[in-house]
Amino acid sequence: MDIHFTAESHAAVLERTRKNFALSPLREVAWALHVLARPTDHGIFQRWILTARQRMGPSWTDQLEEHALIFQGWLQALIPIPSADDLTPQFDDEWERFMGLSVMDLESTYERIRKRWTEEFDKRMARNSEWIRVALLTKGSWWSPWRGNLEALRDQLGYFMREFWNREFQTVWEENYPYLEDDVKNMGSARGSPGLWWQNISPRLRPERDLDTVKVHVPWKTMLLVKHNTIVRFFPSVFCWPHLWVDGDDHQVNITYQSLAVRNWAMPVPVPAQMETLLEAISEPTRLLIIRHLVGSMRTTSAISHALRLSAGTVSRHLTFLHSVGLVERIADGHYVFYRTSEEKLARLAVELQNLRRDPVPKYLGWHE
Repeated sequence: MDIHFTAESHAAVLERTRKNFALSPLREVAWALHVLARPTDHGIFQRWILTARQRMGPSWTDQLEEHALIFQGWLQALIPIPSADDLTPQFDDEWERFMGLSVMDLESTYERIRKRWTEEFDKRMARNSEWIRVALLTKGSWWSPWRGNLEALRDQLGYFMREFWNREFQTVWEENYPYLEDDVKNMGSARGSPGLWWQNISPRLRPERDLDTVKVHVPWKTMLLVKHNTIVRFFPSVFCWPHLWVDGDDHQVNITYQSLAVRNWAMPVPVPAQMETLLEAISEPTRLLIIRHLVGSMRTTSAISHALRLSAGTVSRHLTFLHSVGLVERIADGHYVFYRTSEEKLARLAVELQNLRRDPVPKYLGWHE
């Protein structure tokens, strides 16, 4: 999906200091159900998926499997949008609005999403391993049976989400809420390059250099024109991973993105660039052998070559590299050049390795067990 900004409107949307963020427990319930229905696709939630499905029971799991494709491609678009910047949403209020959707609301959403999947979906993506399971959504025959039963489907999905909330998800939401709230506050107050905070939302959301176009890398070709009066609203989500969901029309664009918290849990722990360089340097066996030889001593190239039974050229080449990254020091004494390890560098590397730890993650993920 490409979201195009006119030259007049992009500044108002991209550069405004106040951004429209909202939290939604009901939308998060929908994403959690999508994750539960796709256990093999969401490895970071694996422990929670297995225990939650076991607690909810086989009859509930059967219903989950039955509606898996709806959770994938439809349910998020059905959920009414909460007020902007509402950081104290209530599940009961959102659920009541969902259950009160009119037939007209249901039909308009149905038609928009059906058209997206059957007409605007890039059919080549359905052959991709990530999308092979949703190939049915690109066929009109899958959508036809739902057309005359939208109210019954709404009620069925609503009671299903209510049961899930009461039995399983309420405590999960309470645990994740502080992370989402922090995300909203941090993103809402972001400064700097107008396009930078967009890129931080997701690798699939990238503004062009002229900032007139923001390309959302999802497998649809739909184009939404964002005007001055278009509301662009962002929803951080723990369970919208690794996806980016974009929906809306010319009046409102809704973007659900992966929260910073879940990216921190799922991605490798960040380390200083210097640490990567030093670890790369000592990962080569010969260089590590030379460092081990030099610890607590000071030797010339020829002495190292003789002791380790290596050619002088090999030792010289490795010493030059180790010196360039700061792991060994050179000491000139007359006609001789001695080498020794940099105790300061080794000590700093040891401290950084000891500090290599991840920020706390929610207990329900079961990573500590």
